[in-house]
Amino acid sequence: MATALTTTPGVRVEEGVGRIPGFVNIYTFLEGERIVLIDTGFSPKAKSVVKAFQASKVPLTRLGRVLLTHHHVDHMGGAAQLLQSTGAPISCHAEDAPFVDGRVKAPMPRIMRLFMKVHPAAVASMLSDGDLVGPLQVIHTPGHTPGEVVFYHPGRKILFAGDSLREQKGKLILPAARFASNIAQAVSSLQRLQRLDVALMLPGHGEPIGTDFSGLLDDLVRRAPDEYLRG
Repeated sequence: MATALTTTPGVRVEEGVGRIPGFVNIYTFLEGERIVLIDTGFSPKAKSVVKAFQASKVPLTRLGRVLLTHHHVDHMGGAAQLLQSTGAPISCHAEDAPFVDGRVKAPMPRIMRLFMKVHPAAVASMLSDGDLVGPLQVIHTPGHTPGEVVFYHPGRKILFAGDSLREQKGKLILPAARFASNIAQAVSSLQRLQRLDVALMLPGHGEPIGTDFSGLLDDLVRRAPDEYLRG
């Protein structure tokens, strides 16, 4: 029998939840005797994931699965390397899977394509709205990408928000419209998040929010039509 895990890799957020910070936040979540990784960062960030496991003395063999919030390279670039080194299966929404596994070339600003190589990664399972991955509920929040999802733990009221929301200087914002597949859809998806009871929001970019999430989200919903849908 495997030794029970008492910690999770990364900077401790709360019990059983770790954060590997960077341009993109990578999160680790303890599910039984396995670690769930939420997003991977750029390809070089895979080394940071390995180092975080080593620093916490958690064997890489305990990485049970990789969940991707969406297909953008800053969130899935390290997936192929981690798949090769750990064998942990990768899951993402069905609409983003063709971009992750390389069947379709992901849209990307030309300047980014010059400096970044996208490494496709096989998708073991495709997620749909309402699916459960262990205790985590999959909620489809399209707009930033067609298959953007968040992962919500209803029992602990934790929201792994990906790029459906960002934190910036204590406020909630959306990613810039130029990086969205459909910014109007991204604004509309905020209404799905308003229905959730969230005590801790963990964004793909920015700092975790542990107080007044609903107030901050309501403020974004009020601002969003002027800030993202006009002009």
